[in-house]
Amino acid sequence: MESLLASLHEPISFLYNAFFRMAAVLIALCCHEWGHAYAAYRCGDNTAKYMGRMTLNPLRHLDPIGTLCMLFFGFGWAKPVPVNPWKFKGDKRRCDLLVSIAGITVNLILFVLFTYLLTLVSGLMWNQPSIDQVGLSALVSYKQPYIAMIINGYGAELEQFMAVPSLLPLARLFGLTALINLNLAVFNLLPLPPLDGYHVVNDLVLRGKLFLSQNAFRIAMVVVMVLAYKGVFSSIIGAVMGPAQALLLWPVKMIWG
Repeated sequence: MESLLASLHEPISFLYNAFFRMAAVLIALCCHEWGHAYAAYRCGDNTAKYMGRMTLNPLRHLDPIGTLCMLFFGFGWAKPVPVNPWKFKGDKRRCDLLVSIAGITVNLILFVLFTYLLTLVSGLMWNQPSIDQVGLSALVSYKQPYIAMIINGYGAELEQFMAVPSLLPLARLFGLTALINLNLAVFNLLPLPPLDGYHVVNDLVLRGKLFLSQNAFRIAMVVVMVLAYKGVFSSIIGAVMGPAQALLLWPVKMIWG
């Protein structure tokens, strides 16, 4: 009987973990693409809206490979939002820049929002002796083992230190969503085509003078995927993640210690 329960536990645990990670990925990717579509619409280009891409419906946005990369590696992409720069009203280079940074901006806003939601839930979830001993900011820091155990599905082992263990699923969802949104924002800021960072550098530094063919974009995508497989981006994202979260948690540390 025990062996049967053990064999059932693994697939159930996998599905449980996959549910939370997929929910966080859907929020990050769909909001990112909606940001691009909305910015383009405000700049005068209704292409994305006409094609049904100015929506949070995941079926309209998800790219199979990009979604799997986001699910397993923490960074990825969705189907690019169609943009027609000839429809932009006003300075086309300025509009292209606004559209390029819109998705990143949405992800950073969600990172801030869900970090503070995680902090709020954690303040209610952990018991007071644990908060007094470690500090609330340490309990929600991605570089500490407490939140890492929660995000990776082992939070039940810490329930003895919690006042309200039933909040554990919320803490896990908020933590994963904040983390994945930050990963997606940093990843897309890299100045490599076809990522948003390439458009930002081209518009701000090169003043829109660099033009790449579709074949060049496809080759660049293959290069990006190889670099992702080699773990190059993970070290970059990891270097940014700590300081970014520390900046947000500074007020929390001042209040709760």
